[in-house]
Amino acid sequence: MKNLAMIACVSADRGLGKENSLIWHFRDDMKFFRKTTSGANVVMGSKTFNSIGRPLPKRHNIVLSRGEISGDVEVVHGESELRKLLADMDGPKFIIGGATLYKMFIDDVEKIYLTEVDASKPADTYFPDFDKNSFNRNVLANHEEGGVSYQIVEYIRKDSHD
Repeated sequence: MKNLAMIACVSADRGLGKENSLIWHFRDDMKFFRKTTSGANVVMGSKTFNSIGRPLPKRHNIVLSRGEISGDVEVVHGESELRKLLADMDGPKFIIGGATLYKMFIDDVEKIYLTEVDASKPADTYFPDFDKNSFNRNVLANHEEGGVSYQIVEYIRKDSHD
């Protein structure tokens, strides 16, 4: 899908979160997230929205939810409605979580921004496995925080027509 990307921070075993919270909190990763998604459309599930607790500033927030969500967000109630909205929408679009949305759109994204942590923590939510051979991998930055090293990596789909 045109201009569709994902962004996430994952453990060495692709772990994303535990008990509806992120398992990694790195200052430089959060800065990268803010800079990369600022001014863009961000798409999240209701659990991700509730874990954040508010709409993300300087972004058009779209929440996939069976129920109603209050606040300055656009709510869609099903996958087909979300796919149509994204297909008709201009500008950059980022899937920002959770695991269900990542899995739903993994075959549709042009880019994946992954902060790849060189360690693991217990997790109950995982980023979906994907065919890394279908992407070109570019390391954007190397960091270390609290004795844990990580890389911010951009995967660009090889058949993408930018």
